[in-house]
Order: sequence, then structure tokens, then C-alpha cells
Amino acid sequence: MKGLIIKDFINLKKNIKILGALTLLYGFMSFAQEDASFFASIFSMLFAILLLSTYSYDDMSKWESFALTMPFQREMIVRGKYYVMLLLTLSGAAFSAIFTVILNVVLKKEDLLGGIQVSAVGAAIVVLYYCILIPFITKLGVEKARYVFFAIYVIPFIIGYMINKNLQNNSLKIPEALLELGDLIMKNVYVIAPLALIAALLISYNISVNIYKKKEF
Repeated sequence: MKGLIIKDFINLKKNIKILGALTLLYGFMSFAQEDASFFASIFSMLFAILLLSTYSYDDMSKWESFALTMPFQREMIVRGKYYVMLLLTLSGAAFSAIFTVILNVVLKKEDLLGGIQVSAVGAAIVVLYYCILIPFITKLGVEKARYVFFAIYVIPFIIGYMINKNLQNNSLKIPEALLELGDLIMKNVYVIAPLALIAALLISYNISVNIYKKKEF
């Protein structure tokens, strides 16, 4: 298992220069806007997107066909990808949080921890996002799954935009029961969110394993 994870991180060394350039770009933009949360909201996603590169490298090198000739169980190969996803997401969130604190110090903000919550929320969204996407990648391959990647990103944005627009025009009224449920969730978000992510990871992992066991190479 350790070898599978190290293999992906070795492949990702090719992306370090690009990641460094994007870090400088978004860091400068955050400094110019005097808003650390801008960097925090972007950077967790940047780290997580690297997972797609690991799948692309595997496809180009025909890695999976080779790996299955070695003493690896299929469950281990799938599990390795989930570990890499979590490590990348947590690394991105941690780096983002550290940068946010440093930027707040430079900008002499009173709330030095302001923006860290954005990093945590971004990391949670990324994990949930990949819980949906990884089974599709496992089934279709990374190239075909890019369409799903796009749809998962765009559809919630469009729905959110339409709901917000209708709320502003007073043409949509949210049921009282739904508002109460939302309020309850927000009050207990630090308990509900981790449990929901764990459940999503377990469901996603089991779906991916079942798909991968039936897959032919």
C-alpha cells in the first residue's frame, strides 16, 4: 500500500513547478485584495485536482495492467487512490491554513485565524466531490470521466445561482421546515460534517471496489 502511494507522489513531482507558479499567482492576488480567504478557497481545490494527474499518468504508462501482474489485490489499488486523495486534500488545506495565517500577519489583520475556516470547508467539499467522481473514474477512465468532472462542478453552481436569483426576486419561498433543518445542521455542523464525509467515503470506496473487481484490462 505504501508503495502505491509513493508511486503517485513521485509522478506528481512533474507538477511542482506549475503548482509553485499558481501558488505565487493566487498568493499575490490575495495580498493585493487583502483577503486571505481568496487563497484559502482556491488552494485546497488546486491540490486535490492533482489526483486527476495520477490517473492520467497511470493510463499513459498502462500501470494498472502491470500492477495486476504483481501481488496487489484490486482493493489495495483502489484504496491507494483514496489515500492519495485524502493526503493531497489535507496537505492543500494545511498549506492554505499556514499561508492564511502568514498573510494575515503581514496585512496586520486583527483576526489572524480568519480564513482558516474557508480552508476546512474547501477541503470538505473536495473530499465530497471526489467521493462522487472516483467511482466514475474507476468505471469510465479519467478521460471520459472529465465530462462528469465538469458536470459535477457546473450543475451545483447553476442550481445555486438560480436559487439565489429567485430568492432575490422573491419568486421562491423556502419552506419553514427546510429552514429549520438547515439551522439545525449549521448548529451541529462540526459533528454532522465529519460523519457525513466518513459515510460518503465508505459508500464511494465500496462502489469503486465493486466496479474495479469486475473491470477487465
